[in-house]
Amino acid sequence: MRKSLGKQSQEHSKGFTLLELLVVIAIIGVLAGLMFPATTGVMRKAEKTRASNTAYNLKNAISAYFTEYRKYPVKPDREETAELRSDYELMDVLLGSDKEAESGGLNPRRIAFYTGKQAKRGTEGKYMSGITLEDDGGGELWDPWFDYYYVRMDLDYNNRVEKPDWDDSSESTYIPESVLVWSSGKDQDELNDGDNVKTW
Repeated sequence: MRKSLGKQSQEHSKGFTLLELLVVIAIIGVLAGLMFPATTGVMRKAEKTRASNTAYNLKNAISAYFTEYRKYPVKPDREETAELRSDYELMDVLLGSDKEAESGGLNPRRIAFYTGKQAKRGTEGKYMSGITLEDDGGGELWDPWFDYYYVRMDLDYNNRVEKPDWDDSSESTYIPESVLVWSSGKDQDELNDGDNVKTW
């Protein structure tokens, strides 16, 4: 009889009690809670880095177009302070669409100045982080927050561009660059410039 009781107590001590399991679950919960803000911060930083890289790639594509054609990829009557977006008007030219290779088009040699990855589908016809490419070779470029990039160019060829109204980083009205590209960031409000991503 004593032998059987000893075996039962040895077998019983090999398992976990309910209290021990609850303590382990609580510890895992606390650790997960501590990791969530860190993970969110890393993801936000990665989105900003991706947006910044894309903005610089777009700027370089516009500069490459200028080197090739000795003009900017816009119609001649556009005002310098009129902001372009990375929608069909600009990206059809930089992607080398069929339409822009036709007579009167802005890319008759059909050179693809911008290449990038396919955008991910969002809601309400919006996309994120990449290009939506059409059958004719044109498309749109989206930032990580389901919006287009903003673009401003030196259309009067004086080696400076008027900075956007929201940029109060200096007293000067102009920036000594030929192309400015920016995204309004996660909040999609360029006037709230705390999270804006820019190339200057």
